[in-house]
Amino acid sequence: MLPLNQVSLIIPTYNRQEIVFKTLQYITGQSISGFEVIIVDQTIEKDSNLENFKSDIFEYKYLKIMETGLPNARNVGAENAKGDILVFIDDDSIPDVNLVQSYIDLFKSADQEIWCFGGKVIENNTDMFKEDESIVGGWITWYGKTLKNFVSDESGDCEWAAGGNFAVKRSKFLDISGFDKNFIGNAMLEDGDFGYTIRENGGKIWYSPIPAIEHLRISTGGTRSDSASKGMYFRAHNTVYFMRKHGMIKNLIPGLFYLNGVALKDLLRKKHGITAIFWCWFGFLKGLTTTLSR
Repeated sequence: MLPLNQVSLIIPTYNRQEIVFKTLQYITGQSISGFEVIIVDQTIEKDSNLENFKSDIFEYKYLKIMETGLPNARNVGAENAKGDILVFIDDDSIPDVNLVQSYIDLFKSADQEIWCFGGKVIENNTDMFKEDESIVGGWITWYGKTLKNFVSDESGDCEWAAGGNFAVKRSKFLDISGFDKNFIGNAMLEDGDFGYTIRENGGKIWYSPIPAIEHLRISTGGTRSDSASKGMYFRAHNTVYFMRKHGMIKNLIPGLFYLNGVALKDLLRKKHGITAIFWCWFGFLKGLTTTLSR
């Protein structure tokens, strides 16, 4: 049986101190007690409400760090966690009251080769987490597009878990050196890379609909601090870097066509300006020269 004090719930946050404070209050409604909660705050100034938060439900730790970047914040949280199981959720989410208990139950009954579980992500007024009903969890196409179905009521094997709601064995997290800090900006594909790295090292990722969160998708702060146009730089860089890292070199040219198609489509939808095209090309070139980790 997995003791509750061996579970650490980690929440990276950036420029969302009021929002993550509300998330902490939601967590006090968990159906069990005795676990650990760690806030990793990358905001410039400390927040007294977060720093002085108290709970009778869980053990609380507030980490204020200067280096920004979602992969780094996840790693800092893991390095400072005492739990054997690490649970990660987004700072702008409402966790199901049984979230922690659900992950405990999954790991208690799981085969040893399952290192990571991904949970359900409910997001109102969008199908972002339900792109392909023929799959469960997350997958990645040969040209670098992510495919998602994190709303399915079915469970099954997948290639990656959504970064906003997943759990992993801490020992395995440390064995693979955690998240790759070369996934910059909006950190797109950092969770895909994490899943691929698990699989390349002999582990499995399993999607389950039981551990669930509601993702609020707050429009300010977080990984969306830069302009929408510059977001294409990060997307292109991270996609190219991912493909190089995981042996998909021959697919880089189709990947470039895909990225340009995304930039053009979003331009026509007025999600960003014409500069996004140039940011896309710049990101693609930068992704070709970024030194591969591990």
